[in-house]
Amino acid sequence: MKTSTHTNVEEASAEENACLQNMEQKARIRKQLLEPEFLPSSYDTAWVAMVPLPGSPQVPCFPQCVECVLQNQQSNGSWGLVQVDSSINKDVLSSTLACVLALKRWNVGGEHIKRGLRFIGRNFFIVTNEQSVAPIGFNITFSGMLSLGMEMGLEFPVGQNDLDRILHLREVELKRLLGDKSDGRKEYMAYVAEGLGNLLDWNQVMKFQRKNGSLFNSPSTTAAALIHNFDDKALQYLNLFVSKFGGSVPTVYPTNIHCQLSLVDSLENIGISHHFSSEIRSILDVAYSFWLQRDEEIMLDVATCAMAFRLLRMNGYDVSSDDLYHVDASTFHNSLQGYLNDTKSILELYKASKVSVSENEFSLDNIGYWSGRLLTEKLLSDRAQTTEIFQEVEYALKFPFYATMERIGHKRNIEHFDVCGSQKLKTEHLPCRVSQDFLALAIEDFSFSQSIYQDELLHLER
Repeated sequence: MKTSTHTNVEEASAEENACLQNMEQKARIRKQLLEPEFLPSSYDTAWVAMVPLPGSPQVPCFPQCVECVLQNQQSNGSWGLVQVDSSINKDVLSSTLACVLALKRWNVGGEHIKRGLRFIGRNFFIVTNEQSVAPIGFNITFSGMLSLGMEMGLEFPVGQNDLDRILHLREVELKRLLGDKSDGRKEYMAYVAEGLGNLLDWNQVMKFQRKNGSLFNSPSTTAAALIHNFDDKALQYLNLFVSKFGGSVPTVYPTNIHCQLSLVDSLENIGISHHFSSEIRSILDVAYSFWLQRDEEIMLDVATCAMAFRLLRMNGYDVSSDDLYHVDASTFHNSLQGYLNDTKSILELYKASKVSVSENEFSLDNIGYWSGRLLTEKLLSDRAQTTEIFQEVEYALKFPFYATMERIGHKRNIEHFDVCGSQKLKTEHLPCRVSQDFLALAIEDFSFSQSIYQDELLHLER
């Protein structure tokens, strides 16, 4: 009897702990949904740190960003997101060089600069390693920062031949860009403007300024514009998020609605959205309001626009496919995402095209046709790709959402769930912190539902 009682107590205690853990997981997810967490970007923080105070070019406008650079150097001399596998990549090199320039710009952190330069020297071979994944515009931004560093008087512990090779690659890239007359190329050059400096017509760059004062919602691009061409709206934009985040700034701002929609999409994909119905409804209400206002935060980003359309329509909101008139093949190819042939954006458009509610939605048919063709071409051009995004593309082309049983889809998505979910922009970007709580709750929920189905099956068999 004692043994039985002891076992019952242990089982009750284990069940109570599991219940408590479940409640804590849900509470953390709710907080993520309502208050998305933005990870800092050393690269963008460094560029904002280089902005001078208006009227006082020898004084930093954002000393808190300079202090943040000083406080966040890694023990190996680098700056940037700490890699799980401790590997060094082009993103870390780019962030480190930007931070070195920021400190040199204000003549502070002499030892930090030395350690940073030694780190760059030790790992310079990665710059020309074609197998290493590069951030967007790396050949332009990194070589541009090298030139700027040499103008500042920095001495890189790198052979002259290696430096000459990198600068030569930059010249080749610039000739290629200048030979392209497309609008997409102009937008791309504005996006990587910090790597081009005085080679750009900054008045032309400012044509891409958004209503919030930013260029592409990018702190680094906006900071570079302020360094070369003062603009009050751009300064207000930087002031806004520096005061919000302190000295450390994100890669993209604002991204609240994109981040929240991504989280809602993740929850629906792995079958646990029913636990957060009120929070999701609140997020979608805001997204719908943005949609009706044609707000820039939704409409100017292709992936966000397509995802918002799909989620709103699938959750019962009245959104017209006519609102996607600005996302035809020609306008997409002339956009930044089109110029970069961005797989994520094309995939979101393809998935949105499948959420049709009538036979006369020709705009969706058109989007589905050309986005599907582009995705198929991507798969055929590199069958060796095993990344998460290419697996997702392959699955989406084979199995539209309406041709898949819901629980089978949940199982597949749980098995392929990407906890990291990072993107390569000009630096590595984690658009939202999709935590292990998502995966743990999804596995628990799926296992529980399967046990119920199995009990029901046994009951039917009896």
